Amino acid sequence: MPKVTFLPAGRTIECATGTSLFDAGGGTQAGIETACVGKGTCGLCRVKIVDGAAHLTPYGDEETRHLGNVYHLTRVRLACRARLTGGDVVVELAPRKKPKK
Repeated sequence: MPKVTFLPAGRTIECATGTSLFDAGGGTQAGIETACVGKGTCGLCRVKIVDGAAHLTPYGDEETRHLGNVYHLTRVRLACRARLTGGDVVVELAPRKKPKK
């Protein structure tokens, strides 16, 4: 069963093939930002793929709309759209933005 490791916490979770990184992290429990709760409409659930990019579904149109066409430079994906295809993946969560006062 594939494993996803979330950095910087180092939390590793086993999950089934086809699971999104968002669902693997339990949505907001892993610290993944979201406004749409994994529906692919807000573009906030950005994670950097540190290792195992080959074990994720291809970068898609929704991700291009929110992130642009620079994945090969940034390695940033939307957690709700990147799904496991059968191997271990390591991702780094973006630092949480502090609310403005």
